[in-house]
Amino acid sequence: MIIMDYQKIGLRVGLEIHHELNTNEKLFCSCPTLLKTKEKPDSTIIRHHIPVAGETGKIDVAVVEEIKKRKKIIYEIYDDCDCLVDTDSEPPHRPNQEALKIALTIAELFHCSIFDEIQVMRKTIVDGSLPSGFQRTMLIGTDGWVETSMGKVEIEAVTLEEDSGRLIRKDNDSATFRLDRLGTPEVEIGTGKGIASPEHAREAAKAIGDIIRSTGKAKIREGSVRQDVNISIQGGDRVEGKHVPSLSLIPVVIEKEIKRQQELVKRGKKVSRDVRRVLPDGSTEFLRPLPGAARMYPETDVIPIRTDRLLKEARKNLPESLKEIIKRCQKLGLSEDLAKQLANSGHMELFGKFVKMFKVDPVLVAGVFVNTLRDLERREKLDVNQLSEKDFGELFELLSKGKVIKESIGDVLKIKLENEGLSITNCVEKLGLTPISENELKRMVKEIASKNKGAPKGKIIGLVMAKVRGKADPKAVMRIVEEMSQ
Repeated sequence: MIIMDYQKIGLRVGLEIHHELNTNEKLFCSCPTLLKTKEKPDSTIIRHHIPVAGETGKIDVAVVEEIKKRKKIIYEIYDDCDCLVDTDSEPPHRPNQEALKIALTIAELFHCSIFDEIQVMRKTIVDGSLPSGFQRTMLIGTDGWVETSMGKVEIEAVTLEEDSGRLIRKDNDSATFRLDRLGTPEVEIGTGKGIASPEHAREAAKAIGDIIRSTGKAKIREGSVRQDVNISIQGGDRVEGKHVPSLSLIPVVIEKEIKRQQELVKRGKKVSRDVRRVLPDGSTEFLRPLPGAARMYPETDVIPIRTDRLLKEARKNLPESLKEIIKRCQKLGLSEDLAKQLANSGHMELFGKFVKMFKVDPVLVAGVFVNTLRDLERREKLDVNQLSEKDFGELFELLSKGKVIKESIGDVLKIKLENEGLSITNCVEKLGLTPISENELKRMVKEIASKNKGAPKGKIIGLVMAKVRGKADPKAVMRIVEEMSQ
């Protein structure tokens, strides 16, 4: 096996980690940061984008390339999560103060130099994902760093920006975007020097994600994290691998891009500065030319923002590190593995709140946020992001009062997700899951044992559980069967 000398080939790697923030409202309006709750949009609009010059007076090469496609852009609009700001029919509102404070916290955690004043900029993007043709973005801090096993990796910039619309379908003549996600606040973390190898890039990306999630304000849902990788070697040129879907694929993408550039250089061909789409196997294909500075210009509808007050508040409330969070969870009885999964789930803040509020086993609460929600997503194909803090609060209150048992939690949440208008209490009633009393349970065990004389205890337990599923604790059933068999 040949071990590649990455320093010798002049490998340079830069990461751009985009992560949505879990705020109540979008960045420049008061719409909720929820994805649509129904399939059919309330309205649609159709637009065609045209190129405009940036601050340098030139039209960006990537913009020109995109406009050549002359596609019709269709936007799906939902009244419960979109407004006139999203469709560029109304000026942006005052920037979301919650999002600004989170972004300042993240910049502080990366040891950045933070600006006294933030200027909102427009970044020209004409792939159709934003009806305005530009993305509003704010540079929060620069010149930071993140610690890794191979030393510090520079954090070149921490940026706060509005997320784009979701591409739903496209063909040769048109592209359709859903605007529910549009405007959700997201941070972009860009790295500078310090990444030494493909595997080191994966480690750095994980370290960056861990710090963002340690705030408890990172949104956890499909598409909430997007990773881009910039790669170049000596004799080649900078190429951006767009949207690497997982940490494990980052080293694969880098290795394959190294080989692609080496082959081009060997054949005497020029490596073009491109944005390339990352494919499932880690290889890439041409998407568009790499954009430059010509696409940036100031946002005239939002005045510059002073950071002193918000930064002071952020510094007073810096979160624990991921290691500290895990240790604290272990003290509450969670295993190290469950604590790590909870810390990365985006539900750490709710976990702490409900453990303090209700007399419910912390391991059970963590299990709901980690295992139950994951099972509903993977097995039932349900969007668990539709569950609100109120839903979870109602669930854990019922558990603490003994009005529902832990074995029925998955069934209750499934009914809730399938019936938007029902409360958690309604779901328990709909399923008929009111717990059976001790006396009633004893009566049922006695009756079933009488009808199955001589049957082993295991069979009796199975027959009782089949009858009381979701209404009685299995441990209570086993205890009563054991007591009556003596």
